[in-house]
Amino acid sequence: MNRRSLLQLSGYLGLGTFASCMTPNLTTNLTMAQNNEPLASSLLMMQLDWVFNVQFAGLLLADYLGLYRQRGLTVEIQPWESGMSVTQTVAESPMVIGCAEQNLILDAQAQGLPLKAIATMFQASPYGLMSLPDSGVTSLSDLAGKQVGVHIDGINVMELVKGVSGVSDIEVVEIPYEDKLDRLLSGEFAALQCYAVDEPIGFLRQVGELPIVLPMDEYGYAAYAQVLFTTDALLEQQPEQIKDFLEASFEGWTIALDNIITTAQTIVQEYADPTSKYFDLEYQIQSLELVKEYVVRGISESQIGTISPERWQEVAARMAEYNIIDSLPDINHSIDLSLWSGI
Repeated sequence: MNRRSLLQLSGYLGLGTFASCMTPNLTTNLTMAQNNEPLASSLLMMQLDWVFNVQFAGLLLADYLGLYRQRGLTVEIQPWESGMSVTQTVAESPMVIGCAEQNLILDAQAQGLPLKAIATMFQASPYGLMSLPDSGVTSLSDLAGKQVGVHIDGINVMELVKGVSGVSDIEVVEIPYEDKLDRLLSGEFAALQCYAVDEPIGFLRQVGELPIVLPMDEYGYAAYAQVLFTTDALLEQQPEQIKDFLEASFEGWTIALDNIITTAQTIVQEYADPTSKYFDLEYQIQSLELVKEYVVRGISESQIGTISPERWQEVAARMAEYNIIDSLPDINHSIDLSLWSGI
């Protein structure tokens, strides 16, 4: 049975999600792990850094199709909650795997949290700048001498981008998320920070055209995103279970990227909050098309999920130089790539 047939068949059979509330057994195992007791072999929790949507298509599809269960795993996928620090949550709960941006993982490691990156869902950060379609902005140099609005988490990123690219005379202004598109449309800013797999679609819906997007990985911010990480304790005690988790997750990603429309339908019907923008099927289809670009950006399909240690460390050094992280963690304490080398 090919992947397309498998996905369609799963829809016909109505296979449901088993990512629901935390089970008593998982709670017991979390307590055991915190007390340094042996961990049970098949129960894991996956803590997302945002709510259910196609940014996590591979994981959600692996859940929906039973790919984790096929490998003897029970995986509970949990959405982000307001105020949550995913790195802190994972550090305090050794039965948990999390995902986060590379800078957040590095910063947590610099603070002494016993965490290691093990694979990545996105080969590049979707951090970008978007401009009006008729702005004439085609490269970063076109923003020289102009105002760019970014959020608080983008201030130091823009300093890195300006330093690496040599385009230093961009005026960076911190802005809130509220009403930012109106400030771009009014001409107040020449460009705005955006998450390139999501916000351009909202722009299209409001304006009727796609914005011009400058991906920041093309201008020096070569960070990984949606990086999978976990605790040293879990890596030491359950390496085979983590390996099985990664195999199922990236099999899910491969199927998802081969079946954009059906995958989006599944996530909207089975996972998305009906009150959120992610319950819009067309929105999710368009977003998954953009997500695909970042999952396979610069790599072959056989390399999906892999991290280059050289690039990881180079990016980490730049982040430390531009104060995105407080200090540079030792690479041996930062990543463990022994469990995932590609499909």
